[in-house]
Amino acid sequence: FLRQGAAAIAAAGGSREVVILLDRSASMGYGDHFDRAKEAARSVIDGLGAGDKATLVLFGRNAEESMRATSDRGRLEAALGTARLTAGATRYGPALKLAESILTQSQAPRREAVLISDFQRSGWSGAEDIHFGEQIKLVPMSVAGNSVANISVPSVTFSRGTFSGQERITVTAGVANKGNEPATNVPVTLDIEGHTIETVTANIPANASTSVSFAQFTLAEPTMRGVVKAGTDPFPADNTFNFVVTPDQPLSVLVVDGGDRTDTSFYLTKALGIGTAPAFQVETMPAGRVSPASLDKRSVVILNDTMLPPGLAGGAMKRFVDAGGGLLVVAADRIAWPQSETELLPAKIGAPVDRLSGRGGTIGYLDYSHPAFEVFKAPRSGDFSAAHVLRYHTLEVAPTDRVLARFDDGVVAAAERRVGNGRVIVFGTSLDDSWNDLALKPVYLPLVHQLVKYLARYEPPAAWQNVDQVVDVSALLKSKAERVVVTPGGERTTIAATDPGLVELAEQGFYEIRPAGNNNARPDRIAVNLDPTESDLAPMDPPELVAAVTGRAADATAATANAADVSVEDVEKQQGLWWYLLFAGLLLLAAEMVVSNRLSQEERYL
Repeated sequence: FLRQGAAAIAAAGGSREVVILLDRSASMGYGDHFDRAKEAARSVIDGLGAGDKATLVLFGRNAEESMRATSDRGRLEAALGTARLTAGATRYGPALKLAESILTQSQAPRREAVLISDFQRSGWSGAEDIHFGEQIKLVPMSVAGNSVANISVPSVTFSRGTFSGQERITVTAGVANKGNEPATNVPVTLDIEGHTIETVTANIPANASTSVSFAQFTLAEPTMRGVVKAGTDPFPADNTFNFVVTPDQPLSVLVVDGGDRTDTSFYLTKALGIGTAPAFQVETMPAGRVSPASLDKRSVVILNDTMLPPGLAGGAMKRFVDAGGGLLVVAADRIAWPQSETELLPAKIGAPVDRLSGRGGTIGYLDYSHPAFEVFKAPRSGDFSAAHVLRYHTLEVAPTDRVLARFDDGVVAAAERRVGNGRVIVFGTSLDDSWNDLALKPVYLPLVHQLVKYLARYEPPAAWQNVDQVVDVSALLKSKAERVVVTPGGERTTIAATDPGLVELAEQGFYEIRPAGNNNARPDRIAVNLDPTESDLAPMDPPELVAAVTGRAADATAATANAADVSVEDVEKQQGLWWYLLFAGLLLLAAEMVVSNRLSQEERYL
């Protein structure tokens, strides 16, 4: 009946060391989850005794101490009051590892970690190496609701076309429904540079997804911001998807041949001419007309069954490759290579081998770990053995160079050498139909595309990044200079020209990067979105996590604790029976007094 002080409780079992783990990941922005989580943390702080100490740890993908080992409730309350949601993903491992470290070093008789979260299943892989000792208790407090409705936009794709000489883009957005009820007439809107392009409606079955395509728009600027927004729900952060769209930049390819045959480069140029991701800008030139100026702004040079152009002898070709250019040497009838330039080639080109009898030879080995051949690794993704090779050169590869392919008799078919910042590949047979029928097989087009993209070091421009990724912003500027980074929240950071230029993307939205002191320049932009796993709000069973971390089942009271029911008043309601027992006891006491008085009076009269 009488309130017992916290000091008396602590004295009964000894002082406590408590670590409060407060989840502030993006998923905690669902409804009032974060407010309820802070209220739960506040109730833990209110329950501290005079000899108890507590540490407040805030976590998302990473964990950090907000207030370390103090019995000052005021300081803990102040630290809790400044806690804010982040856009990061949920990861329980770092927070539990930090709690384990703190509590293992503590000398307090009672040690416990209180984990306050929505217990998002995606935040726990089960492979985390965390094992609380017997003396450490883990108390879960969940803010997850019984049902979750959530519409999200996990990705967008682009298709490109040309109209009246201008590039036009069609955006297709994926829209997912993570709820158990179908979503009907969901408005999905595309905005480009703040202007609405189109709004369409979508019907999405329960726990399913669909796609929505919008009207084409003209790509009028070098970099344009886009936002797709779908519907409204208690978790607005993943209802929007940010992206940046840039003009398609074709790769400039110079094909050099002998010039004496019109069909030498026919298959090669046709294959490159239908490339779309990226497009290839191809120019064919006879070896006798090539000069160092011909290499300007080229990404790749293909010497297609010809000699090294005289105009590129004396180191001009090597300087091109050193600077990052790519070189593909196709060895067939007319190949000729001067001895002075052998340091460029990854193999010494030997005499031709004839396989005219029978079906000829085949390509029997490919290095599928090489980026140029990775696309052929999966089953039914390309059959090189179907191509018949009638002639090929022997290639004597240096020990430091890489063999990419071999013919069925073991002779090297392709090899690579790195030269400075560039790459050189030699191919031991033709890329037309003179020495083989590879050009007539389905693998020919993707092979040519992959070789050229690899030699050009082509990386498709990233239309968006995810929160918590790290990007090198120095690569966005053409020259080394001091850079200013403006976050979506408006914070400005200056990066010196000598710094690496690495920026951690901690916020959702658009980052802007521009040279310092040039506020009028159009900035480069980075679109940042939530980690897609944050949209999957399916919770795990808290006792499951407790058992995985402690090796024992959660206490009955701890396993069923709910952060929504932690206030003193609510706890009192759950224990209201004592009022009735007290009232009954008072009635019995009064009745006993009445009966005893009457009996005493009767005894006196007798």
